[in-house]
Amino acid sequence: MKKKIMKKISKYVYEIQDVFPKNVVEKIYSKFHKHSSKSWELIDQKKPTHYNTIFKNNSEFLPDKNETYLAKFYRSDKLRNNPYIINSIKKFIFPLVKKNLKFNIKEYDIRCHKFIKNNLARLHFDNYAGAYAITLNFNKIWKWDWGGILSVPISKNGEKLLSILPKWNSLSIIYSGQNSSPHFITPVQKFAKSSRYSITIFVK
Repeated sequence: MKKKIMKKISKYVYEIQDVFPKNVVEKIYSKFHKHSSKSWELIDQKKPTHYNTIFKNNSEFLPDKNETYLAKFYRSDKLRNNPYIINSIKKFIFPLVKKNLKFNIKEYDIRCHKFIKNNLARLHFDNYAGAYAITLNFNKIWKWDWGGILSVPISKNGEKLLSILPKWNSLSIIYSGQNSSPHFITPVQKFAKSSRYSITIFVK
Protein backbone atom coordinates (compact mmCIF):
# COMPACT_ATOMS: atom_id res chain seq x y z
CA MET A 1 0.00 0.00 0.00
CA LYS A 2 1.30 3.44 -0.96
CA LYS A 3 2.33 5.47 2.08
CA LYS A 4 0.24 8.60 2.53
CA ILE A 5 2.40 11.62 3.32
CA MET A 6 0.94 14.76 4.81
CA LYS A 7 2.61 17.90 3.47
CA LYS A 8 2.60 21.13 5.41
CA ILE A 9 2.20 23.66 2.62
CA SER A 10 1.87 26.73 4.85
CA LYS A 11 1.73 27.58 8.54
CA TYR A 12 -1.96 26.66 8.74
CA VAL A 13 -2.51 24.35 5.75
CA TYR A 14 -1.77 20.65 5.20
CA GLU A 15 -2.38 18.40 2.19
CA ILE A 16 -2.49 14.65 1.48
CA GLN A 17 -2.99 12.88 -1.86
CA ASP A 18 -4.77 9.55 -2.55
CA VAL A 19 -6.54 9.38 0.79
CA PHE A 20 -9.14 6.71 -0.04
CA PRO A 21 -8.62 3.33 -1.74
CA LYS A 22 -9.70 3.44 -5.39
CA ASN A 23 -12.92 1.48 -4.92
CA VAL A 24 -13.97 3.65 -1.97
CA VAL A 25 -13.41 7.02 -3.64
CA GLU A 26 -15.17 5.80 -6.79
CA LYS A 27 -18.21 4.75 -4.76
CA ILE A 28 -18.38 8.07 -2.90
CA TYR A 29 -18.01 9.96 -6.18
CA SER A 30 -20.85 7.91 -7.67
CA LYS A 31 -23.12 8.88 -4.78
CA PHE A 32 -22.40 12.58 -5.44
CA HIS A 33 -22.61 12.33 -9.22
CA LYS A 34 -25.92 10.42 -9.22
CA HIS A 35 -27.47 12.37 -6.36
CA SER A 36 -30.87 13.81 -7.25
CA SER A 37 -30.86 17.54 -7.92
CA LYS A 38 -33.90 17.82 -5.62
CA SER A 39 -31.80 16.55 -2.71
CA TRP A 40 -29.32 19.43 -2.95
CA GLU A 41 -30.24 22.47 -0.86
CA LEU A 42 -29.14 25.86 -2.19
CA ILE A 43 -27.22 27.90 0.39
CA ASP A 44 -27.28 31.55 -0.66
CA GLN A 45 -25.76 33.88 1.95
CA LYS A 46 -25.47 37.67 1.97
CA LYS A 47 -24.11 39.26 5.16
CA PRO A 48 -23.61 43.04 4.87
CA THR A 49 -22.06 43.45 8.34
CA HIS A 50 -19.82 40.36 8.32
CA TYR A 51 -16.59 42.21 7.60
CA ASN A 52 -17.41 44.92 10.12
CA THR A 53 -18.38 42.73 13.08
CA ILE A 54 -17.27 39.10 12.76
CA PHE A 55 -14.27 39.57 10.51
CA LYS A 56 -11.91 42.51 11.01
CA ASN A 57 -8.53 43.21 9.40
CA ASN A 58 -6.06 45.97 8.71
CA SER A 59 -4.90 44.73 5.30
CA GLU A 60 -5.44 46.57 2.02
CA PHE A 61 -5.59 43.17 0.29
CA LEU A 62 -8.51 41.71 2.28
CA PRO A 63 -12.19 42.81 2.34
CA ASP A 64 -13.00 46.22 3.81
CA LYS A 65 -15.56 46.58 6.60
CA ASN A 66 -18.20 48.03 4.26
CA GLU A 67 -18.16 45.01 1.91
CA THR A 68 -20.74 42.21 1.92
CA TYR A 69 -19.88 38.60 2.61
CA LEU A 70 -21.30 36.32 -0.08
CA ALA A 71 -21.52 32.55 -0.37
CA LYS A 72 -23.51 30.45 -2.79
CA PHE A 73 -23.31 26.66 -3.10
CA TYR A 74 -25.34 23.48 -2.61
CA ARG A 75 -25.40 21.21 0.42
CA SER A 76 -26.91 17.75 0.96
CA ASP A 77 -28.03 16.44 4.35
CA LYS A 78 -28.91 13.11 2.76
CA LEU A 79 -25.29 12.57 1.70
CA ARG A 80 -23.85 13.79 5.01
CA ASN A 81 -25.93 11.15 6.79
CA ASN A 82 -25.09 8.36 4.35
CA PRO A 83 -23.69 5.41 6.39
CA TYR A 84 -21.13 4.45 3.73
CA ILE A 85 -19.70 7.98 3.60
CA ILE A 86 -19.60 8.30 7.39
CA ASN A 87 -17.95 4.90 7.88
CA SER A 88 -15.40 5.55 5.12
CA ILE A 89 -14.39 8.84 6.75
CA LYS A 90 -14.02 7.17 10.14
CA LYS A 91 -12.03 4.26 8.71
CA PHE A 92 -9.64 6.10 6.38
CA ILE A 93 -9.58 9.82 7.26
CA PHE A 94 -9.66 9.98 11.03
CA PRO A 95 -6.63 7.66 11.42
CA LEU A 96 -4.68 9.89 9.01
CA VAL A 97 -5.45 12.94 11.10
CA LYS A 98 -4.53 11.14 14.32
CA LYS A 99 -1.24 9.91 12.87
CA ASN A 100 -0.15 13.21 11.36
CA LEU A 101 -1.63 15.86 13.67
CA LYS A 102 -1.48 13.79 16.85
CA PHE A 103 -5.02 14.19 18.12
CA ASN A 104 -8.17 12.10 18.27
CA ILE A 105 -11.31 13.38 16.59
CA LYS A 106 -14.20 13.31 19.04
CA GLU A 107 -16.56 16.02 17.85
CA TYR A 108 -17.07 16.54 14.14
CA ASP A 109 -19.58 17.87 11.63
CA ILE A 110 -19.71 16.51 8.07
CA ARG A 111 -20.88 18.76 5.21
CA CYS A 112 -21.33 17.53 1.63
CA HIS A 113 -21.07 20.28 -0.99
CA LYS A 114 -21.61 20.91 -4.68
CA PHE A 115 -20.40 24.07 -6.43
CA ILE A 116 -21.71 24.88 -9.90
CA LYS A 117 -21.50 27.92 -12.21
CA ASN A 118 -21.15 31.19 -10.26
CA ASN A 119 -20.98 29.45 -6.89
CA LEU A 120 -18.39 30.85 -4.49
CA ALA A 121 -17.52 31.65 -0.89
CA ARG A 122 -15.90 34.97 -0.02
CA LEU A 123 -13.17 35.32 2.59
CA HIS A 124 -14.13 33.80 5.93
CA PHE A 125 -12.99 31.86 8.99
CA ASP A 126 -14.39 28.47 10.01
CA ASN A 127 -13.61 28.84 13.71
CA TYR A 128 -17.35 29.01 14.49
CA ALA A 129 -17.58 25.38 13.36
CA GLY A 130 -14.30 23.92 14.62
CA ALA A 131 -10.56 24.32 15.07
CA TYR A 132 -9.82 22.42 11.84
CA ALA A 133 -11.60 22.20 8.49
CA ILE A 134 -10.79 18.98 6.62
CA THR A 135 -11.82 19.06 2.95
CA LEU A 136 -12.02 15.95 0.75
CA ASN A 137 -12.20 16.41 -3.03
CA PHE A 138 -14.10 14.23 -5.52
CA ASN A 139 -13.37 15.85 -8.88
CA LYS A 140 -11.93 13.46 -11.45
CA ILE A 141 -10.77 16.38 -13.57
CA TRP A 142 -10.38 20.00 -12.52
CA LYS A 143 -8.57 22.90 -14.21
CA TRP A 144 -7.15 25.97 -12.54
CA ASP A 145 -9.19 28.39 -14.64
CA TRP A 146 -12.48 26.59 -13.94
CA GLY A 147 -12.56 28.45 -10.62
CA GLY A 148 -13.64 26.77 -7.38
CA ILE A 149 -10.09 27.17 -6.06
CA LEU A 150 -9.53 27.04 -2.31
CA SER A 151 -7.44 30.14 -1.62
CA VAL A 152 -5.60 31.06 1.58
CA PRO A 153 -3.79 34.38 2.25
CA ILE A 154 -0.52 33.28 3.82
CA SER A 155 1.62 36.39 4.37
CA LYS A 156 1.22 38.58 7.43
CA ASN A 157 -0.59 41.33 5.55
CA GLY A 158 -2.49 39.01 3.18
CA GLU A 159 -0.56 40.08 0.08
CA LYS A 160 0.53 36.54 -0.88
CA LEU A 161 -1.95 33.79 -1.69
CA LEU A 162 -1.83 29.99 -1.53
CA SER A 163 -4.11 28.34 -4.12
CA ILE A 164 -5.20 24.71 -3.74
CA LEU A 165 -6.64 22.81 -6.71
CA PRO A 166 -9.49 20.44 -5.70
CA LYS A 167 -7.70 17.39 -7.08
CA TRP A 168 -9.21 13.93 -7.24
CA ASN A 169 -9.05 11.98 -3.96
CA SER A 170 -7.07 14.67 -2.17
CA LEU A 171 -7.42 16.10 1.32
CA SER A 172 -6.58 19.53 2.68
CA ILE A 173 -6.64 20.61 6.31
CA ILE A 174 -6.91 24.24 7.34
CA TYR A 175 -6.37 25.30 10.92
CA SER A 176 -9.11 27.76 11.88
CA GLY A 177 -8.23 28.42 15.49
CA GLN A 178 -6.87 31.52 17.14
CA ASN A 179 -4.64 33.77 14.97
CA SER A 180 -5.12 31.52 11.92
CA SER A 181 -5.57 32.66 8.33
CA PRO A 182 -8.97 33.02 6.60
CA HIS A 183 -9.74 31.45 3.22
CA PHE A 184 -12.16 31.67 0.29
CA ILE A 185 -13.33 29.72 -2.77
CA THR A 186 -13.16 31.47 -6.13
CA PRO A 187 -16.30 31.53 -8.34
CA VAL A 188 -16.82 28.48 -10.54
CA GLN A 189 -16.73 29.56 -14.18
CA LYS A 190 -19.48 28.91 -16.72
CA PHE A 191 -17.14 26.83 -18.89
CA ALA A 192 -16.27 24.36 -16.09
CA LYS A 193 -17.15 20.94 -17.46
CA SER A 194 -18.37 19.44 -14.21
CA SER A 195 -19.68 20.31 -10.78
CA ARG A 196 -17.18 20.69 -7.95
CA TYR A 197 -17.82 18.02 -5.31
CA SER A 198 -16.34 18.04 -1.83
CA ILE A 199 -16.85 16.99 1.77
CA THR A 200 -15.76 19.30 4.56
CA ILE A 201 -15.40 17.93 8.07
CA PHE A 202 -15.31 20.51 10.83
CA VAL A 203 -13.36 19.21 13.82
CA LYS A 204 -13.51 20.68 17.31
